[in-house]
Amino acid sequence: MSLLSRFRGLFGRTVENQLDEEIQSHIEMRAELNMRQGMSPQEARRDAIRRFGNVTWMKEETRRADIVEWVESAMQDLRYAMRILLRSRAFAAVALITLALGIGSTTAMFSVVNGVLLRPLPYPDPERLVAINEYNTSRPMPDIPLGQLSYPDFDDIATRSHSFDSIAAYTFVESTVTGLGPAFHVNGEIISPAIFTVLRVQPALGRAFTNEENQPGHHVAIVSDRFWRTHFGGDPAVLGRALSLDGNSYTIVGVMPPGFQFVPQTEPRDVWTTFSRWAEMGGGKSTPPTKQRGNHSIFGIARLKAGITVEAANTELASIARSLAVEFPDKNRHVGIAAVPELRYLVGDSKNPLLVLMGAVGLVLLVACANVANLLLARGAGRGREIAVRAALGATRLRVLRQLIVESVLLSATGALLGIGFAQFALVGVLKLYPENLPRAATVAIDLRVLLFTTAIAIGTGLLFGLMPAWRLSRANLTYAIREGRGTSTAGRTHDRIRSALIVAETALGVVLLVGAGLLIRSFQRLSGVELGFDPHHLVAAQFDTARGTTTVTRNRMLTDLMSRVRALPGVQSAAASMPLPLAGNDMWSVGFNVLDHPVPESEYPHASFYLVTDGFFQTMQIPLLRGRVFDQRDSINSPPVMIITETLAKRYFRDEDPIGRKIYMGASDGREEYQTREIVGVVGDIRRTNLKFAPTAAFYVPISQMMWGMPTIVVRTDRRADALRPDLGQSLASVDPDAPLYDVRSMEEWFALDLGHSRFQTILLGLFAAIALLLTAVGLYGVVAYTVAQRTQEIGLRMALGASRATVLWMVLRRGLQLIATGIGIGLVGAFASGKVVQAMLYQTATRDLPTYITVSGVLAAVALIASYVPARKASTVDPMVALRYE
Repeated sequence: MSLLSRFRGLFGRTVENQLDEEIQSHIEMRAELNMRQGMSPQEARRDAIRRFGNVTWMKEETRRADIVEWVESAMQDLRYAMRILLRSRAFAAVALITLALGIGSTTAMFSVVNGVLLRPLPYPDPERLVAINEYNTSRPMPDIPLGQLSYPDFDDIATRSHSFDSIAAYTFVESTVTGLGPAFHVNGEIISPAIFTVLRVQPALGRAFTNEENQPGHHVAIVSDRFWRTHFGGDPAVLGRALSLDGNSYTIVGVMPPGFQFVPQTEPRDVWTTFSRWAEMGGGKSTPPTKQRGNHSIFGIARLKAGITVEAANTELASIARSLAVEFPDKNRHVGIAAVPELRYLVGDSKNPLLVLMGAVGLVLLVACANVANLLLARGAGRGREIAVRAALGATRLRVLRQLIVESVLLSATGALLGIGFAQFALVGVLKLYPENLPRAATVAIDLRVLLFTTAIAIGTGLLFGLMPAWRLSRANLTYAIREGRGTSTAGRTHDRIRSALIVAETALGVVLLVGAGLLIRSFQRLSGVELGFDPHHLVAAQFDTARGTTTVTRNRMLTDLMSRVRALPGVQSAAASMPLPLAGNDMWSVGFNVLDHPVPESEYPHASFYLVTDGFFQTMQIPLLRGRVFDQRDSINSPPVMIITETLAKRYFRDEDPIGRKIYMGASDGREEYQTREIVGVVGDIRRTNLKFAPTAAFYVPISQMMWGMPTIVVRTDRRADALRPDLGQSLASVDPDAPLYDVRSMEEWFALDLGHSRFQTILLGLFAAIALLLTAVGLYGVVAYTVAQRTQEIGLRMALGASRATVLWMVLRRGLQLIATGIGIGLVGAFASGKVVQAMLYQTATRDLPTYITVSGVLAAVALIASYVPARKASTVDPMVALRYE
């Protein structure tokens, strides 16, 4: 059935239907006349059809006239609705502001959900891309495996699997670029050549990597369009030119298309190289990373074959993992392999909190709709005479209903336009709150899908808040309204009950939002006050790199010289360096170890966090020494290998024994096997790693002088701000290596705030939504109580004339508002209690049944209700009885 036919069915029988019946009647009459004249029934009917059946043009003309009539009628309704709203400016302003808040908040939040969760990855057939990672089979399989692959495992998966069209590996790298002016830092990736086949993206200039270029001796690079235009001026002759990364020369063979990024993150990558350098590491003296089955440091991505599901691929990967566990029990006994959709992997654990926030803003929209519906009911109480006159002049009930719905949809459409403007403004604020370590921030915008969503919301809300008041008004006692001639004819107990029910519903929804926000606030307070194990105040961290000296001796000398210069800077109390830096977002290093006094098979090695640090690190970070000593000048490159362990590791693996002097075999080294067995020289306090919700884990520290894997992060304890210290740090670094770039200088408190970013983002947004709902509820309650006072003006005057005191009248009115709020609070508390599991995963050391939160929310709502009810109540208590008795 066409849309036009649906409208015709809604608004009555059309002229076309009437015409069809008349034509059929004429055909039957003519056929009967023909038979009387001697024609057979068949001939009589054929003749009648020839005479009257060819009326297609009449039907077309009627259809056109019907359409024109319907359009004109709709435009008439629209014009009338506009005039009505313009005459009721106060009502329209309140309703539009309410809708703009509700629709705008919903649009802004949907923009985030759309950009992060719904927008497809920017590659052909993105639904077939899957991430491949490992997990520990001795524990329950996580929803999203995050464990990285070893390169040999990746090779075996690529060789043995049949579920994928193509499969590739990648890992992240940071480099120093020299030879293009002053040295600068660049973010890059090491990738296997198949990555371009997996993504189905090719360089815009030049070519992709070949399989041979993944092997030793082939040093090639592909750069981003941005890098090419910024540093080579967009010169097409860039192909074949040399690019120096960390002092190593690479030949540029391609330039990627504009906007290309893999993986889509907040921090873009500009240079891609192959694993050839990895394959060359060790120089024959040690095993290169591409051959280390225990070195889990790469990520996998694959494209599913047509018709293959993720479940089928996982069945095959599980079989491969079992085979590898049998073939390499020392390394793979507890290694499982699984694939998840790439988008789901990139989003990670951000999905559920975003959906919770989307649900919360949906409740705000419902509160806004309830508020506008209340406004329409109150306004409708004054339109009884108008609607009665329209009905008396011939308007059907459906015609009146249609007019009222058009007014509601016009109101919501205008509110949506204002809401889009508000959403654009709100989205800027949301993105400022959006933590830089949350995924896909660059894709968040108000696009066509968001606008279509807003349009649907506008129509839906118009029908939602307009249908019930329109239905009530269209059923009013029209005869009574005309006879009385008053605007209040449609008011009554039914209206009162409906408006009261809407306030109760608003309050209940507000309670659910406020309880959720309150729980997140308490959780955030506890997370902010968590014991880090070190003092982050007055700490400044700075990263740097160098292209000079690739040997351990050279880098050790440079680092020692740099640290002595930094410690001599004005205002610096102490300085050290760490790789990685706690809480800096990359402190996820973990390595297997074996306590030699209590050895276990290699397949059962426990794992611990792992840090390479300079002397002075524990003093600078103010990590307490519990036993033994800290690192000092005696722990040099050629001195006996040592380590310091944390309290958790000591308690877990040494129990009541003294760990000082004991030895641990560590599953990592700088190529010197004799340095894999280390003596414990100290025990320090535990510290928190990235993701503060997790308790401190076992960890150990190794002198960076004995395992120089790269340049660490400088950490300085000082009274100076990070931006003030940066120039001095830059000069100190330049005096050691003029080509070494200094970057990412920030305070440790900023790193701490970044780690709190997820919780802060969730807490602030849910708090804002709850505040909007609370405001709308207060406005709605004020409207209901004020309307009740207006309706009962004569009654109040009579009561006061008969001796009722102002306090009595005041309490009578206040009691009405408090009764509604109390009912709403009761229902809302039950709803919040039932929905507690929704926010449970977002909380830290906070129960979903946190009694202080429930009590506080109830108290806040009661106070708001009291204030919203007091203003009209006070007005009622000051009514002049004589004036009230003459009212109307």
